[in-house]
Amino acid sequence: MLRQAVSLLFGILCAILVSEGESLAQTISIFGNAVPNNPVDDGNAVTLGLKFWSSQSGTISAICFYRAVTNPNGYVAKLYSAGGSLLGSAKLPKEDGPVPGWQVAYFASPIPINANTTYIAAYYSSIGRGAWDAYGLNNGKTNGPLTAPANSAIGGNGVYDYGNTFPRGNYEASNYYVDVLFTPMGRSLVLSFNPPNPSVSTTAPLGSVVAMISPTWSDGSPFTGTLSFAQPYSNDNGIFAISGNNLIVNPSGPGLSADGNTVQNVTVVATQ
Repeated sequence: MLRQAVSLLFGILCAILVSEGESLAQTISIFGNAVPNNPVDDGNAVTLGLKFWSSQSGTISAICFYRAVTNPNGYVAKLYSAGGSLLGSAKLPKEDGPVPGWQVAYFASPIPINANTTYIAAYYSSIGRGAWDAYGLNNGKTNGPLTAPANSAIGGNGVYDYGNTFPRGNYEASNYYVDVLFTPMGRSLVLSFNPPNPSVSTTAPLGSVVAMISPTWSDGSPFTGTLSFAQPYSNDNGIFAISGNNLIVNPSGPGLSADGNTVQNVTVVATQ
């Protein structure tokens, strides 16, 4: 007989308290050099974007996006607040890198962003032809302090709109491979999970370890603080708990039997 399992998605939000004077200059992106499975969408003029946040304040120096074909008309890259306020834009007259491949549009000066605040990175292409992986943001993506939240956790991720405008639409949790170059203020905390994409049987006993959480500072020094939960994700009304560095089935919670074959979203907060 098959046993149902709960698939766990970790959207990681790290609340970090860093003492004054600590700094480590580094540039971070979410997707790195990832290559889309479907590098070309339709040929309509379109703005494609990504909702993201950082667990640390810092600056955005550029918008990155993956292009499969050349566009003689160039591109316009933009950074928006979650509500649609334009924070900065940069024009890229033509590709300045290999095609297919990632393009980078630098702002005239880095744009500051706040910690634990949603922003939208986007670019406009007059010929469309951007990358498009349907359901690519079902599970979101985290790299260091940066998170592209899962589609279900933020009212839709992978956003678009036809024309040169603020992208509001969402379709099939699509990843359009829009990214940022981010420099955090101070050192950053990296949370890794073992296993990285865990699932747990609906009959798992209360207190069972779902995953081990390993927090480390980006400069290699050990993290000595505490771990807990916080918004904008949840632990589904107490189904999960944190015990030391372990994510566990909550001993005082309802268990997992009612959540078979579902995706659960949790945020782990690291407080120093």
